[in-house]
Amino acid sequence: MSGPTAERFVVFTMRVLAASFAVVGILFIATPTSVVENMDKLGENFGTFADGPGTGVKLWLGLAFSYMTVITALALTIQADVVRFRPLLLILAAGKAASSLAAGAYFIWDEDVFIYLLNFLVDGSLVGIALGCWVLAGRVDAPAGEKTAGDGAARAPATTAG
Repeated sequence: MSGPTAERFVVFTMRVLAASFAVVGILFIATPTSVVENMDKLGENFGTFADGPGTGVKLWLGLAFSYMTVITALALTIQADVVRFRPLLLILAAGKAASSLAAGAYFIWDEDVFIYLLNFLVDGSLVGIALGCWVLAGRVDAPAGEKTAGDGAARAPATTAG
């Protein structure tokens, strides 16, 4: 996949992710207890897991909401110009990798809570999606005369001694 097809795919993917991140962020801040309880119920279908953590400490809810806001903004920015904002896909992947690995570590070394395992799997998948979009965005032609972050635009011009 390359050219306009790759660009359309990345744009579509970023729009879907932006909508998803926004909805999840709103759910985190508006109904945190319900989110955890519903994930506990879902986990019962797959085995026996410890109950998810309580949501009484509002600092973490605020931080989760702000993170979802930032990644929503990243996805919306990327979809506006996938060539120009291609490097932001790596930032999105890094954020999702940090989230996935932290949740996986909590699942393995703290408690076997289903929502930790689910977050590890979902955010790990999103790392792959972001990196796949990064590859595809590299196959989209930049508009004529426009430099992108990957082709030397960030380098200072050479100077001559004189």
